[in-house]
Amino acid sequence: MWKKTFLLFFSLCFFFAFSQLEKIPAFQDTAFLIESKILNQPRSIWVHLPEGYSSSQTYPVLYLLDGDAHFKYVSQMADYLSDYDRNRIPKIIVVAIVNVNRGKDLNIRHNAVNGKEDPSSISVTDGAGRFLKFLDQEVIPQINLRFKTQPYRILMGHSLAGEFALYAKNTLPDLFQSTILISPAIHDENILIMADFNRILQQKNLKGKMFVTIGDEDLQKVNLITEQLKQFSSTTFDWDFKYYKEENHFSVTYKSIFDGLKFIYKNWFFDNYSTVLMTPKEIQLRFDALSKEFGYTIPPTEDFVNNRAYKQLRAGNINIAIDLFQQNVKNHPDSWNAYDSLGEAYLKKGDKKSAIKNYKKSLQLNPDNADGKIILEKLLSEK
Repeated sequence: MWKKTFLLFFSLCFFFAFSQLEKIPAFQDTAFLIESKILNQPRSIWVHLPEGYSSSQTYPVLYLLDGDAHFKYVSQMADYLSDYDRNRIPKIIVVAIVNVNRGKDLNIRHNAVNGKEDPSSISVTDGAGRFLKFLDQEVIPQINLRFKTQPYRILMGHSLAGEFALYAKNTLPDLFQSTILISPAIHDENILIMADFNRILQQKNLKGKMFVTIGDEDLQKVNLITEQLKQFSSTTFDWDFKYYKEENHFSVTYKSIFDGLKFIYKNWFFDNYSTVLMTPKEIQLRFDALSKEFGYTIPPTEDFVNNRAYKQLRAGNINIAIDLFQQNVKNHPDSWNAYDSLGEAYLKKGDKKSAIKNYKKSLQLNPDNADGKIILEKLLSEK
């Protein structure tokens, strides 16, 4: 009997010693308050930073209207699509503008003429006009001040917010470089914005992207948008439309944002598990093409270069691999992994002095780099 008791006790000790509860990963979410002079009230802004957010890098920004409704799932979706395994989009910052009075913010208001609203004259001091000014002059400058942003902004609007997003494109066409319009509710009294959209589309060399979607509902107003896009959009303005017959007005948002982000970044994807070897020049040409597409300099990402470098290393092209790892160290000087990888390449080449130098730097940045610590101790003991 005592043997069974001892075995049970030993088994329980073993279980508790080697079992632990894995913690749910923390999200990099934060919030701040803008004391808006334009809206004459404080407004909450929610921000999600991508995994591995670094002050030495910059990120495009996705702005969510009706932010409190979409913030959680869009933030997780953005992380999912930008993860190493998927690599469908770059790492992005997600910004949610939280509602206080949705109708007051997003509805288009008209100027009064002889005591009556004039549908041909949109107010810039009330409703959507004032709220757009709030985004342009208060929200975006604060985001740029507080976080490391790239000059590429995406605006997402659903339903009434979709009408607002179209109005924003008409009024300040360069404020957001891409727009995701989801089941936009274009009210009859605001049909003027369709004529304005027509004029914007016919601007010479209009740049940008627009993704338009709708669920299983009345297609009349969305058809007006897509017909104008077909007739008048230039080759420099990229767009697409999707009809989700299996979704309704309220469930259509998830698929729309998922597909919309993939559309905007359709040329971003490169399979990180591909066996294709790429030289430093080929990598630079790829990112030069992305820079030209999005209108600002996009340097090769750390993960991408690291991946290509290890493929060269495994193929026996050590000097090419070292060139790529050195590029990562130069572009990401606060990355312990970049130095660790460069140290590994030098070690494979037989250059122990350079390997030691880079492993030391890696451990300075990340003392918890256990594998690097073991390798460095072994190298130092051999000196």
